[in-house]
Amino acid sequence: MSVAPPDTGDIFFDIRRGKHLANEYVWVSYYPLLLSRGYKLRPRYAPGWQPSWEDPNVSTAELLSHEDALTPAKRAEIMDAVHLPDNRHVVLKKIRASSEELQIAQFLSSKNLSSDPRNHAVPILDTIYDPNDKDVAFIVMPILLEMNYLPFRRVGEFADAVRQYLTGLQFMHENNIAHRDACYFNLMVDPTELIPGGFHFFRDTTHDGVTPWREWRERSFVKSLRYYFIDFGISRRYPTNTGVLDVGISAQDQSFPERSETVPYDPFKTDIYHLGNVILNIAKEYDGLEYFSQIGNAMTQRNPADRASLSDMLAVVDRLRPKQLERRVWLKGNPWFLRILIQFFGYDWCI
Repeated sequence: MSVAPPDTGDIFFDIRRGKHLANEYVWVSYYPLLLSRGYKLRPRYAPGWQPSWEDPNVSTAELLSHEDALTPAKRAEIMDAVHLPDNRHVVLKKIRASSEELQIAQFLSSKNLSSDPRNHAVPILDTIYDPNDKDVAFIVMPILLEMNYLPFRRVGEFADAVRQYLTGLQFMHENNIAHRDACYFNLMVDPTELIPGGFHFFRDTTHDGVTPWREWRERSFVKSLRYYFIDFGISRRYPTNTGVLDVGISAQDQSFPERSETVPYDPFKTDIYHLGNVILNIAKEYDGLEYFSQIGNAMTQRNPADRASLSDMLAVVDRLRPKQLERRVWLKGNPWFLRILIQFFGYDWCI
């Protein structure tokens, strides 16, 4: 494997001169292996890559007009690729082959579980092992979008998302898996029909890294929209889902009251708290989603024993009547004239 040079600390200085960043060298090294398995990384990581710009003093604005100038921010273990047999854009994640993360991800994508419609774990499309390092593996997943990246427009759209996440978490718990990080950035949606032209993985405001996209479809017009949980990096699979106690403080949302490295707590109750907090916080961002505050509040009780069950919260969602589901909702920052343009003129290219 190639050895990364010392980081100069000036990212744009290195990029302008056609240098890879320290966290990119792993992908340069694995390009041949991944290509041999049918996965083509972006041109930037190909052997012998030369930047598409010539001037090493190019302005930042001009630099960012070149797709091969785009680099990962911090998460060096994540990269996008194209699956050559079907030209499908996918995401690769480098993980330890011996990790529980891989075991859980593969278990949830096993034949029996993947066919269950209640399963909302991100599908693992393929697993690639490094023949020269037995503890290195790559999992292949579809490209997904943060669930709240595009605004909700109707009560029914948010109800559908909440129902799927409640169901998906319930499914994991029934299989004795505690996600342990069921937080905002691990809740995703399949964007295939929402953004028909697709988006660039490292510059998601564009189709191809350069060309901005503007138009997208409201969720109400997309049939069978699917929501997913991702990232099982700190997840655990237990022998049972009752009477389980564990410790740990790692999670995006650090506000759960039982958080401790020494005093054991129920990780399944923590999952309920984390998902409930996402529901509660998103509901607060909109005019018209007040109904869901009761769900978020019930799931985030300070005492874990007092937190509502997932089945009870599903029943609350299902009590919504068809007319309620059709009601428009608005981000609280949307001015009145924008609401008129959206509602009556289909102005959905303005996020």
